[in-house]
Amino acid sequence: MKIKDLQNEEKPREKLIQMGPENLTDTELLAIILRSGGKETSATNLARQLLDKFEGLKALLSADIKELIEVKNIDIAKASSIKAVEEISKRYLYSPKQKEVFIKTPGDVYKLIRKDILNKDHELLFLITLDNRNKLISKDVISKGTINETLIHPREIFKKALAKNACSIILAHNHPSDNPDPSGEDIKVTRRIFKAGVEMGIPLTDHLIVSNDSFTSMKAQNLISL
Repeated sequence: MKIKDLQNEEKPREKLIQMGPENLTDTELLAIILRSGGKETSATNLARQLLDKFEGLKALLSADIKELIEVKNIDIAKASSIKAVEEISKRYLYSPKQKEVFIKTPGDVYKLIRKDILNKDHELLFLITLDNRNKLISKDVISKGTINETLIHPREIFKKALAKNACSIILAHNHPSDNPDPSGEDIKVTRRIFKAGVEMGIPLTDHLIVSNDSFTSMKAQNLISL
């Protein structure tokens, strides 16, 4: 294959990375799935030929393996990739709707992360983002290791909270010592983040210190304040 053709094959991937998959045409998306074309054609040209032959994505994805491999330059690997995309699409469209999770109490937070921290020998800091109804948006690990003011910067926390369109946040981390009492450093870091949340308009509503079998809510202990 010529260098020019090789560069053309890379363009859909570059476009996806730079602009997002929603800005790619059906031909460009299919070219990424195919990965390569043939001796005399690029992946983009092969994708175009497939879409023309089957008159669009729906019929192409519905075609069986035998029909696909009858097309020049479509081998078992390429045909299998196309059928895998069809099956993934079906599973996505028809999968049961995930149950909505609401965080109403510190106990709800504890249930949410307990399995993730059970018997861990290092600290994990979780950022829990919520919408305006206290429905869970996401649960993300944002730090591994000792929780201190130097390592945990409010900027990183609220950068992720903004990306999730969060209306409020909760922090939670474990103590491998299995003692859920907040340390002086825990309190110092939490108050710094609380202050940043007030300024950002995304309030920190609680910070839980969690052990294998218990937890401490810093809000319940009146340890969150300016």
